[in-house]
Amino acid sequence: MMKKADIQKMQDLYNQWVELLPELEKGLEQWKKAAELLEPLSQFYASPKWRELHDSFDEELDTKGNYSILSEDALWNALAEQHQLALEWLRLSTALITKE
Repeated sequence: MMKKADIQKMQDLYNQWVELLPELEKGLEQWKKAAELLEPLSQFYASPKWRELHDSFDEELDTKGNYSILSEDALWNALAEQHQLALEWLRLSTALITKE
């Protein structure tokens, strides 16, 4: 028979889960929003228009301190970061749903 302290430990873990759940749900919504934001940027980056603008656009953009979308690496890095995060989510999800 489990001791009360052991049962309380399980209760405490459950309580932490209940507290964390809204953050997990919020994270999922943020992930969806991030995908919506990156989709048009991905299409833009893959288009010939991006290369043309990269080579010829010389006006200043309000980047709010971020790299310009016309720089060599800004969109490439954003898309690579999204890919890496997606792989991490996939690994975690796969491990959870295939757990016996």
